[in-house]
Amino acid sequence: MSHRLFERLLGSRSRMRSGGRRVVGFGLSVFVSTAVSLASIPAMIAASGEAAWGAIALGQSIGTIGGVAVGYGWGWFGPSRIAKYAAGERRTEYLESLIARGILFLPVAAVAACVTYALAPTTPLLGVAGAVSTTSVGLSAAWYFVGLAKPFAMLALETLPRSVPSALGIFLMYAGHSAVMGPLGVLCGTVAALIFSSVWIVRKSTSADKHDHPLRSPWTLLAINRHGLASAFAATIYTSAPLAIVSIAAPHIQATFALVDRVRVLVTVAAAPTVTVLQGWVPHATHSGRVNRANAALLSASVLATALGLVTGVMGQSAINWFGNRQISVSGPVVTLLAACVAISYFQSVLEKAVLATLEFLQRVTRALTVGFIVTAPLIYYGAHELGVPGALGGFLLGLLVVVGIELFAYARAASSDPT
Repeated sequence: MSHRLFERLLGSRSRMRSGGRRVVGFGLSVFVSTAVSLASIPAMIAASGEAAWGAIALGQSIGTIGGVAVGYGWGWFGPSRIAKYAAGERRTEYLESLIARGILFLPVAAVAACVTYALAPTTPLLGVAGAVSTTSVGLSAAWYFVGLAKPFAMLALETLPRSVPSALGIFLMYAGHSAVMGPLGVLCGTVAALIFSSVWIVRKSTSADKHDHPLRSPWTLLAINRHGLASAFAATIYTSAPLAIVSIAAPHIQATFALVDRVRVLVTVAAAPTVTVLQGWVPHATHSGRVNRANAALLSASVLATALGLVTGVMGQSAINWFGNRQISVSGPVVTLLAACVAISYFQSVLEKAVLATLEFLQRVTRALTVGFIVTAPLIYYGAHELGVPGALGGFLLGLLVVVGIELFAYARAASSDPT
């Protein structure tokens, strides 16, 4: 009995070390990407002013939606396929995705560019650059490395090749070039990362399996994978649309709201490795243990969300001042609303990706986000028009609460019907 207990303890420690290494590895990628993204904000403002930054931020927000359309859901369902496939099947999955996403890129980028040009209040061409460069992120191979559970390969082949050109763009902006160097660095980084990752993936998988596997038609792939796109697309529209709404309702607060919203996104992204860990932990339980793990994941998410909110509340004012190159400042109530949005957004991410995805309830996620958007859009518009940044953030927060409420109700029904 004691020998069996000792073996279990050793196995548990080994799994904890392995999980810890993966958290560190994926965390490094998040840290590098976040650091470069943060550093680019004051660089763009210093290079061309806050109006130019507002246009680029608008383009990036719209380009984020375009990137999801190009990615076509591979970031959601791709990792699980790669995890269970053999080497040849992995190569086929990646090449099929690359062809399908490549076909989507040009028309989606063109639409994102046109929408940005129409909405940008000033310097629309800088906005177009931001939209096209951010749309190209949909071509990323990061999901493949997540499926392989190889965070350090992702760091070397995806994150660093993507970040170095962006860092060079920051240097050039401080050297006197315009803010267009920011989006241009992102675009060049996407191309570099795509080349490095694709060469490694094809070589690695071919060395393990030299057999040819037929590729399916891109149109067949787009039809098969349409359900995965729906959840990813709904989630991205929901989080990206507020800036576009504010740009229409109150153009004079666009730059300030863009900076506050960017801080919210960056804080949430910084906590993403913990979401990734929970994504892998909850599904690996036996059928009878899924609800217990899901409950534990939601409890830990509540604690971490509270901590993130408190940290944002304490440091948010200073962070916004620094990122805004001391040209943009906000009031205390805005920081409080920002902290609440950060906390709820993090909890929502765990609820959707680690819990409801495990229970195969992504269609309900899509419905919740759709309802939330219907509620949120007019609230943000009215709040921005009448109350400025606090009103827009308040509308967004109310929408988040509606979405989380609907999703928690769906989870409660699923948990009560699960035979645990």
